Amino acid sequence: MACSLLLTILPEELVVEILIRLTDLADLARAASACKPLRRLITSRAFLARLHALHAKPLLGLLHLERDRCGFLPAATDVAAAVARASDFAFSFLPDHAAGWRLRDVRHGLALLSSSSSSSYLSPLGDRGFFPDVVVCDPMRRRHVRIPPIPDDLTAGVRRIAVEHFDYLLAPAGRDGSSFRVVCRPKLPKQCDVTIFVFSSGAAFWRAAVLDACAATEKLSLPQSVHGYVYWRTHSSSTLLMLDTRDMDFFFVNIQTNKCVIGEAEEVGRLAVFNTIVDVGVHKVEILSKAIRGGADEPWRHDRTIPLLPGYKWRTARMAEGYLLLHGIVGNNSWSTPGIELQHFTLDLKTLKLESLCASISRGRHHHPQFDLYRSFPPPLSLSSI
Repeated sequence: MACSLLLTILPEELVVEILIRLTDLADLARAASACKPLRRLITSRAFLARLHALHAKPLLGLLHLERDRCGFLPAATDVAAAVARASDFAFSFLPDHAAGWRLRDVRHGLALLSSSSSSSYLSPLGDRGFFPDVVVCDPMRRRHVRIPPIPDDLTAGVRRIAVEHFDYLLAPAGRDGSSFRVVCRPKLPKQCDVTIFVFSSGAAFWRAAVLDACAATEKLSLPQSVHGYVYWRTHSSSTLLMLDTRDMDFFFVNIQTNKCVIGEAEEVGRLAVFNTIVDVGVHKVEILSKAIRGGADEPWRHDRTIPLLPGYKWRTARMAEGYLLLHGIVGNNSWSTPGIELQHFTLDLKTLKLESLCASISRGRHHHPQFDLYRSFPPPLSLSSI
């Protein structure tokens, strides 16, 4: 009530000027959780642009995806705690769906959910859908956008085949994070062509790319993204199948090992791999890079080697938002031990500062959680022509 009264008494422009002058980002996060009008102001694209010009984007914690559920592991800061209180990671704001919602991916503070992949239900629009319904959600603002169905002219070839399931990826599009891509891959029998569908929130339409079955001879992992490209690891060799989402063409890139973390190099257009190595008893992160396009014959370039804290066994987990996420276990513990406590660390790739991020989490015997770094507030969700 006090918030609504404040916005009634003062012009919105003046409230914005007051908020932008708050020096503690935790106060700003608490204001955003106080009421919907203040949350709308603080999380608007214009306000966030001004805020990020004044303050470095804070690292708020980890989004934790396991068994189709999403959790937030906040960093040990007041602003992260305030964001945790303001957000709804149970997605209770979503409309009910007859087939139920399944969490598929988390990326840059957003979440992608789909309905059941069964074709036996009626979609909210009243049609019997072959492809699942898909939504992209912002747990902080408790908002979602529904992704339009893939057009029939793009899916005619796939509809004639028994689809095992659908793999999805939520990928950023654009430097400011204000737009996104949804990548959908129907899992088809081995003898079928690989078909990929890509939706861009900026253009608000779907496109398709097809790779001949003769070229796709290996089983593919879940999709990931780097520098505007989408890639799949192959299971039996150190090769990446890559898709350029600008012109929708496929190509292959060789990597040195299938156990490395792949991410963006500091130079645009270069692919980086992050390996943990042991050199004279000291654990280190080794970073190599090469050009994504036109670099088939280019050797991997050694960019740097960074020593890690002693007393831990280390694994690289993910690279995002300019940070490398690492997992550490203490002493002589084994990675295969059920219930082992994973400790989360971030390595700032600009300052090379290694910090403990948030509380540890137990690793299950069969279920290995997926993590994504949550940094600052994501821009508002929008589809440009919908």
